[in-house]
This record gives sequence, C-alpha cells and structure tokens, in this order.
Amino acid sequence: MRAQERRRLRALPGALRTGLPLAPALALALALTTAACSTSGDAAPAPTSTSRGASSTPASSARPALTLEEAGRALKEILAADEVLGSAVPTVLADRHHLLKQARDGHLALIQAAYETAEATGEKPSPHTWGEPRLLVPRVQQGVLWFAAVVDRRDSSGQDRAAVLTLVRQGQGDWQVSSLSLLDAELPEVALDDEGYVTALAEDDMTVAISPRLMAPLHATTAEEGTAGFAAGLIAEGPHTTAHAAEIAAARTEEKREGCLGYDSIFAAAGYPVHALRTADGGALVMYSLIRTTTRTIKVDPCAPYIEIPRQARGLTSEPYARDELRTVETQQYVSVVPAKGSGELARVIGYRGGITRVNVS
Repeated sequence: MRAQERRRLRALPGALRTGLPLAPALALALALTTAACSTSGDAAPAPTSTSRGASSTPASSARPALTLEEAGRALKEILAADEVLGSAVPTVLADRHHLLKQARDGHLALIQAAYETAEATGEKPSPHTWGEPRLLVPRVQQGVLWFAAVVDRRDSSGQDRAAVLTLVRQGQGDWQVSSLSLLDAELPEVALDDEGYVTALAEDDMTVAISPRLMAPLHATTAEEGTAGFAAGLIAEGPHTTAHAAEIAAARTEEKREGCLGYDSIFAAAGYPVHALRTADGGALVMYSLIRTTTRTIKVDPCAPYIEIPRQARGLTSEPYARDELRTVETQQYVSVVPAKGSGELARVIGYRGGITRVNVS
C-alpha cells in the first residue's frame, strides 16, 4: 500500500517546482493518496472538518465572519479553564471531563492518552500557564469557523515555549482546540490587512510551492525515505523529517540484533483538519497532523520471550506485555512554513507536538 502511495506522489515534485498548472492532477493524486492512507489500519482517523471553503484572497472591506474580539473571548475562556482545572490536585473526573470537552481532533487524542497514562503510572500531567495571545483570525471564512493563536506556554520548571493553537467551532457548538504545536523556530510574519485580520488559504491553494493539502503526505514521505526519497527536494532536512528515516533504519538493525525483533515504522497523513494562513512573503503557514505507526514483532524462532510496553503507553492497554506483536500509534501535530511558488526555497517544519495515543497488543 505504501508503494502505491509513493507512485501516485512520485510525479509531483518536479511539476511543483516548475509551477505547471496541476490542479486536476493534484486533485486526483490526493484522492488516491487519501484512499491509500485510509486503508492502512491505524493510519488515518476519520476527518471531522476541513478549511476547504476558505478564501485565498479576501477583500479587506468584507465584514469578518469572526471578529477579533469574539476570538479573543473564546481563547481566554479555554486557556483559563486549562490553567485552573489542569493544575488542580487531585484532578477530579468532572474537571477532566470539562477539559476533554474543550478538545477535538488530534489534540483530543493526545490529552486523552496523557490522562490514561498518568492514571497507569501515577504521574500527573505537568501543569502549565499561558501568556498573552497573538490572534490570527481569518476575515473571510465559509463553513466551519476557525482561528489560530500564538501563545507562550510556561511549564512547571519555568521554561517558556511558544505554542500555535487552532480553534474550531462546528455550527453553534462550543469552541474547541483542534491542534496545539510547540514552536522550535521563529514564526514567520503573517500577512495582515488594515484591521489586523489574516488570510486563510484553501486546502488546494496553488499559489504556494506545496498546496496545504499536500504538505502532510509529502512530509510523511520524507520522514520515511529521508534524503533518498523523491520528496526530499521539497522539504528541508531536520529532526522531524529526514532524521526519522535515519532513526528507523538504525532501529531496524538494533531491534533485530539486540532484541530479536522485527521492526517497522510508517507515517501517513491523518484525517484531521488542515489549516493554512498566508505569510507576508506570499507563502503559507500550515497546521496539520501525521499518524506514525510503529510495529515490533517477535520472530518465528524467538530469542525474545515478550515485547515490553513502553512506559508512556502503559495506560493505553491492560496487557503487561506482548507475546507476538506490539503496535504503537502516535498522533503528531505540526506547523510548517511553505514558501511562495517559484521562490526556490524548501518547506520547513517549525513546530511539533505528539505522543503515543493507541496501542494494539497480540
């Protein structure tokens, strides 16, 4: 299945660099790629919403679909609850239920797993506090309302990390956090109109080097194939891209030699929403998720009696170990910068947050 996906994407890099009109071809490739990912078991959770209807060139005179004031109030309520309820000792079920109601998509999967693991290990999730937010609110939107925010997050040790959050509201429901990534690099300047609103890009926007919808599958390819992969010429090397390929190759050898285990690890685009904003240089800031599925298998002639459950996953299964196969599924949330079409630059991953969210034991 991965080979089929690679073949469908293999023709894209050269065409993307030349700037040819590829809308029909890209649409077909994405449809086939999504189908391939969705048949890989743990690879692609069901989608809940998209930014497909977002405009790429909103008029500054248009009345905002969501005002800055409305977005500010929504974010303030969510972050205040996160601070107070998240640091309560002990964490009661009512508090946990309230916090889970504020989350959706990949963010929900991550905090659910964090609570379950904390119960199993006796370690409480680390408390944190939030600074003043910088709002990134699209002026023109259609369908599901959303906005992003950049906020400093301080952990219990006093360390500050800037976080990028995306919040979504379905219909008349409550606002919920869809994604949260911690920045590893400086955020690029985002294009603002005269009133401080940003421009949302549609998932299939073709004015940037990689359309937002393609960023996740191309990132997944680079993480698996590294510098030898066909997508390496589009996405910069780094700890969240080509380094994964080197890590997988080393782990495959080490697990076989030290643990008598078969090892494989694959990446795929998740079915969660993709959100994108125009940057001041004509590129895009893209928020999306990947799913990483890692499998360890005891050989037919085993010299390993069992496979140990990783500590960070012990709350996700009642089994103490696996006698045949252990499969761990990670939810990974990313922020990447995509350059303008024709710039000759590479896309860069600048933010990440993730963890194991599901375990299958046999």
